[in-house]
Amino acid sequence: MGTATDTHAHQQPGGHGADRGTSWVSIAWLGALLLALLAAILVMTHPQHAREYRLYLTEDRPDIRLRFTDLSQSWTEADLRQRFPMLSFRCYDNRPGEYLDDRSCFADVHSLNGHGAMSLAFYFKDGRLNRAAVNVPWWSHWKALASLEQRHGLPDASQQLPSAGVRLHGWRLIDGGALFFNRDLPLNPLEWSAIFWTSARQCGLKPCFRGRQPA
Repeated sequence: MGTATDTHAHQQPGGHGADRGTSWVSIAWLGALLLALLAAILVMTHPQHAREYRLYLTEDRPDIRLRFTDLSQSWTEADLRQRFPMLSFRCYDNRPGEYLDDRSCFADVHSLNGHGAMSLAFYFKDGRLNRAAVNVPWWSHWKALASLEQRHGLPDASQQLPSAGVRLHGWRLIDGGALFFNRDLPLNPLEWSAIFWTSARQCGLKPCFRGRQPA
């Protein structure tokens, strides 16, 4: 009897340990299931974003180096192609209300200045470069911000309140143009941040800053 009782007593802790192990496995499976469900919901509700990320992760795309201060409002589309011969541009005349300005040129990339980048966009007005944008994947947001601060210093202006759902950092460029970037990481991992260059000409038509705030 004594031996049987001792054996049973020694088995009890092992039994509780097995129960705890089973509980942790169950929690892990439940967590994985919830993450998979959340991912499925995001893909279904943002199919275009999911497609862009799939292409970005599976296609062979070029790595680009670009100083935003080198962009010029005097560039034509031919100048753009000459500056970036390694890129395959898709250019379109914009319909009224579509994209920005009169004509748009897009190119897919893998990285910009050492951080992740999905695509470049260049917008022309009256045949001259007026604005440009770089889409930055969700996970590269902070690295892109660090790259901008390394090259241009701390932002000259930062929005305290969101406009159109986002807050921006802004840098004044020496030629009178401006550079902007999302201040906050998007909550949705299928969204992306964007670096946005605006020409001095455009900032002259519509001020890019209001004091310490990006306009």
